[in-house]
Formats: sequence, structure tokens, C-alpha cells
Amino acid sequence: MDGEVPTRLGSIAPGAPFSPDNTRSDVVLQRAQLMRHVEQLDHAILELSMEPSSALALGALSTQRDLLQDELEALPLKQLAAATLPFNIDVGMFPVDTLRKPFINDWRQPRSGGRRHQGTDVLAHWGVPLRAIEDSTIDRVGVSSLGGRSVHLTGASGTHYYYAHMDEFAVVEGDTLLAGELVGTVGDSGNARGAPHLHIQIDPNGGSDWTNPYFLLNALYGERETEPQIVDGPPNSGR
Repeated sequence: MDGEVPTRLGSIAPGAPFSPDNTRSDVVLQRAQLMRHVEQLDHAILELSMEPSSALALGALSTQRDLLQDELEALPLKQLAAATLPFNIDVGMFPVDTLRKPFINDWRQPRSGGRRHQGTDVLAHWGVPLRAIEDSTIDRVGVSSLGGRSVHLTGASGTHYYYAHMDEFAVVEGDTLLAGELVGTVGDSGNARGAPHLHIQIDPNGGSDWTNPYFLLNALYGERETEPQIVDGPPNSGR
């Protein structure tokens, strides 16, 4: 990795991302928010339980926590389960907040220097939020001349994700995220100057034996295609 790691992004209001599959997007984000809230209440309840004079407050927090847990368990997660997604991903979120389908199957398209494209480019405006596809751990955050500001994540399914050309980071190494939580923002760093997008690579086995991400992204976007479409196009300087 070249250069210094940029400052971590302060905050971006989560909000529901634009998607033709609002049910998936809304439920995944709601799940993340509820789970974080339940976790915070668990910590507060633990602290209050050590204070003998806090019985009333403890009861109120416990009731609130139980209500949130009931709401969490009522979410239709089974409708979003791995039966509809590749690679044994439990609950998945499209990684870019975007209105229109912003990607094609550009796997293995020619690139400068005789390279072949090892991922999928998802076009988006500069600064658009990028989100974790599934519950994930941040393995590496850094900068390189080719991928620019980039993040490596390992999902709960064991899938290795690589996000490149980011503008700002919302994570540091070792962070754990729920599906739909903020990773950072879209940018044009590295060799993507003037063309902001997310370059994403995946390896379902957790290494760097990259697999075409297009079909996973298509499923997350709410569409289904079963036949591979290998597209060759003219060389360009983008990753």
C-alpha cells in the first residue's frame, strides 16, 4: 500500500438507500439499527444492575430492550435469506446507495497494461455512501496507486470483499459492521480520476482468487440472471 491512510469519516446519516428492492434495503438497515440499539441497551442494563438504587430505571430499560428485541425478531429476514443469494450469504445489502442500476457485467474486460478487469464497477456520484454487503470485519484499510483508497472486508459467509477508489473511510481495521452499515463513500481515488465509482472484487473462499461479482450484485439489486455474460470491451485506463 502506498501513502498514508486518510482520516476516518466522521458520520453520514444512514437513511434508507435508493433501490428498486426497497423491502430488502429497508429491512437490512432496520436490522442493523435495531441490533445496535439492543446492544447499547444490554450494556446500559449491565451497568445499572450493579447499582442497588436503580431498580426503576433498570426495569424501564429492560422493557424497552424486550420491545426492541421483539421488533427485531419480527423482521422478515427469512424472506431475504441465502436461498436467494450466492455464496451462502445470510442477509445481503447492495453496497452503493443508488437510484438506477449502475453496473454491467464488465468482468474480464481489457484494461491498460494488458490487464483484465477482476471485478465490477458500480457507477455513482462522488460522496455517495458505501455499505457492507453482509455482516463483516474490516481486515485492511489503505491506499495504493491503482485502487486508491480501499478497504478489505471479510463477511460472515467467509467471502472476501475489496472496495476500491473510495473517497473517505468510515471504518478502521478491526471494526465489525452489520449488513448495511457504512464503510465509506464513493470517490475517484487511484487510477479512477474523474470517474467516481466503486470497484468491487470478491472471493467467496476468503482469499484472492477473484470471482465475478456481477451475479451477486444483480441478486442484491433485486434482479435474477442465471446465464453468465462475459463481456469484452475496449481497453481503458480505469480499474
